[in-house]
Amino acid sequence: MLAIAACSDQADQQKDFSAEANRIAQETLIVDTHIDVPYRLDAQWEDVSKATETGDFDYPRAVAGGLNAPFMSIYTPAMYDGTPRAKEHAEEMIGIVERMVASAPTKFRIAKTVADMEQAMKDGVIALPLGMENGSPISGDLANLDYFYERGIRYITLAHSKSNHISDSSYDTERKWNGLSDFGRDAVKRMNEIGIMVDVSHISDEAFYDVMEVAQVAP
Repeated sequence: MLAIAACSDQADQQKDFSAEANRIAQETLIVDTHIDVPYRLDAQWEDVSKATETGDFDYPRAVAGGLNAPFMSIYTPAMYDGTPRAKEHAEEMIGIVERMVASAPTKFRIAKTVADMEQAMKDGVIALPLGMENGSPISGDLANLDYFYERGIRYITLAHSKSNHISDSSYDTERKWNGLSDFGRDAVKRMNEIGIMVDVSHISDEAFYDVMEVAQVAP
C-alpha cells in the first residue's frame, strides 16, 4: 500500500510540474533563433499555418509549445558566394516568409523589433523575425547590409559551410583570410552601427577572435 501511495504521489507531482511548465511557456515570450522553414518550403511548399506531417514547425505546434518568435533562417548555399545568385536566393527566401504571412495574417507576422514580438504575443500571432545564415548575399557591398536590414534581417551568420568573402568557415580546410577578410571587418562594424547581430556560429576560431577585436557590441 505504501508503494502504491508513493507512486500515486509521484504521478501527481509530475502532473503538477508539467502544468507549471506549460503555464510558464504560455506566459513567457519564447524565441527560437534558428528554424529552417523557408528552405523547407522552397523545396516543397506546404501550408504551415495548419498541422503538417513533415518538418519540425507549424502553427499548431508552435502554439501548443508556447513558441512566440521563431527566427526564420534565410539560408544561402555556400556555392553561391561571389555570384549574383547569392543575393537573389536570399530575396527568394525572404519572399517565402512574406508569402507565409500573406496567406495567414491572423497567425503569422514579420517582426523587426522586440516590441513587434511583444505585440504579436499579445495579439496571439506568431512573430517571424529574420536571420541570415551565410553572409554571401552581402556580395561585398556594405549597402546590402542596410538593404537587408530594411527587409527585416536582424542577424547574419558571417559564413557557413565554406569560407566566403567575409570570413573563414570552421568547416573549411582552406583558410582564405586567416580570420575575417578586410571587408568582413568593415561588415562587422557596419552591422554594429545599424543593429544587425553578428552571429559567430560556423566561423573559424581566428575569425571569432577577429570579431571580438572589431566589434563594438557583443556578438
